[in-house]
Amino acid sequence: MKPFPGWESIDVTDVTPEEIERSWNAVQKKTRPDAHRWWWTAAAAAVVSVALALPLAIRRETPKTADVAICQVSATRGERKDIILPDGTRAVVNAESVLIYPERFGKERSVYLSGEASFDVASDAEHPFYVRTADVVVRVHGTRFDVNAYFNEPSVKTTLVRGAVTVWPEKAPERSVSLQPNQYFEFDRETGAITTASVDASEAIAWESGNLCWRSATLRSVLRILERRFAVSIQLTSGKYDGALITANFTHGESLDELLDALCMIVPGLHYTRENQVIYLR
Repeated sequence: MKPFPGWESIDVTDVTPEEIERSWNAVQKKTRPDAHRWWWTAAAAAVVSVALALPLAIRRETPKTADVAICQVSATRGERKDIILPDGTRAVVNAESVLIYPERFGKERSVYLSGEASFDVASDAEHPFYVRTADVVVRVHGTRFDVNAYFNEPSVKTTLVRGAVTVWPEKAPERSVSLQPNQYFEFDRETGAITTASVDASEAIAWESGNLCWRSATLRSVLRILERRFAVSIQLTSGKYDGALITANFTHGESLDELLDALCMIVPGLHYTRENQVIYLR
């Protein structure tokens, strides 16, 4: 079962139930009568076909097929959402992210993710749990982990906190890698390269508590995180800082201005101006 077309560039914007219904009907007309076993792909495609967008409501249901409704959780900029999936798995959805899952699981527990979410998966050896993104698939063996798969980031990263996971590129399952706690798997979207290394996994899920932890992160990636966290637009107007790497921990609920001030101290010569919800860095 593969991610559906357009998933890698999904945008978190509101869609009315009427639009979802029209899209769903269009998909049903194109579906063969004997294709009901592909209900998950069809239902997901129905949601995404409306301008690649999803509604901003927890567990708003799409029309049913095979008597199973598809649910979605969307977190906009500045939001985080904590949910319990039908099997008891806990998922925390980060800002500007979307998680899609069935109302109830069958033999296989599969969810689709665009953006970032952490999972604490309920153990069930007879029903494997999968997190599917546009680029990688994570098979879970009862564990806690983080998946970062924002469509506008150059790579997809899975970090294991405890338990065990197996990760592979969506188009190359033969390249699967099994992770141990405090390891990460990173897939470069452009080159297809895979990187694994040891890491402090607690830093990968620090965002759940509102904290920010960066290890040799590029300045541009840091700014994208701040955009999602604070629902602002940040414009870096000079390319001379493209090589700047940021290593920092912020664990005291710092405001956006405090974080920007800190970045200007870390990166020599960097300064910013602010006009309402738009920040310019030079």
